[in-house]
Amino acid sequence: MIRINLVRGKRKKKAQFNADVLYLLIPVLVLAALFVHYRVVHGRIDDLNARITTANMEVARLKKEIGEVEKFKARKAELQQKVDIISKLQAGRTVPVKVFEAISASIPEKCWIDQLSVNDNKVSLKGVALNNYTIANFMTALGESGRFQDVVLGSAEQATAMNTKLVKFNLTFSTVPD
Repeated sequence: MIRINLVRGKRKKKAQFNADVLYLLIPVLVLAALFVHYRVVHGRIDDLNARITTANMEVARLKKEIGEVEKFKARKAELQQKVDIISKLQAGRTVPVKVFEAISASIPEKCWIDQLSVNDNKVSLKGVALNNYTIANFMTALGESGRFQDVVLGSAEQATAMNTKLVKFNLTFSTVPD
């Protein structure tokens, strides 16, 4: 005999799209995407803040070094100025000796110097002589010494000291550069 089963048995259903799951899955995926985006952006911000802190520390260190360099430059300029002064003094220390030596060698008898001043290469002196010829001889000797030029008599006045007639005079001249 043939049997026919009229009772429906369990059949496999065709897979149907369930829209209820979709309404639940989309917000979860959006929240997950926002969380990942937040973590990435927050990581970048933390990295940039760390770089800014490092750069600020480097700027502070470099400012300190710049301050030290400026102090060094100021100290160097001060020392250079002192070296220049010493060099100038070294170069000019023999000039007064040579000037005084040449004046001393040029002074004739019966002539005395009361006051002598040397400014740069200009020399002025005041003195007393027995007569005008002695002053003229002194001026000639200064000019012929080779150390002085432009010997000019400023003034010559007659004076009396201890019942002796003398002549007070002023001379100005310049030294010849070496």
